[in-house]
Amino acid sequence: MTRRPAALTTPLDDEDVAALAGLLADLENGFNQKAAAVLDRPFTADAVVVVPDGTVIRGWDDLFAYHTARLATAVAAWTTRVVMLSASSPGPDTALVHFRQETTTPSGGFANHGTVLAVRREGSWWISALHNTNVDDARAGTTTSATPSNGS
Repeated sequence: MTRRPAALTTPLDDEDVAALAGLLADLENGFNQKAAAVLDRPFTADAVVVVPDGTVIRGWDDLFAYHTARLATAVAAWTTRVVMLSASSPGPDTALVHFRQETTTPSGGFANHGTVLAVRREGSWWISALHNTNVDDARAGTTTSATPSNGS
């Protein structure tokens, strides 16, 4: 079997983790306030975002236009809560953040899991890429692995 390197080898300190949690707080607050400027504040100019329906949005301007329209229409009566599940780093000035998003709608609710690639530029953390996927309640909490649990 091929030996594989570990990717997430650079520790994040408490200050970094708090700053990364702040990025997620902007997402939550902007969504709940229906304020695209707040929601999109943490994204880089060249960010790439994949939303749960598979739409790929490239660049801050297109992301802001998407969120401005969506917050005023389809999700106007929704609220959300975003919780960081983990934060790790593959190298200096980069972080991988996994989060869960619980959304309440007039007809019920649903959950998403997301992954953020964050970069530190000029001393601040920014979201460079985000992929958000609906959680299938029937599979929630399950994982798949090609490696048996005993590692053999």
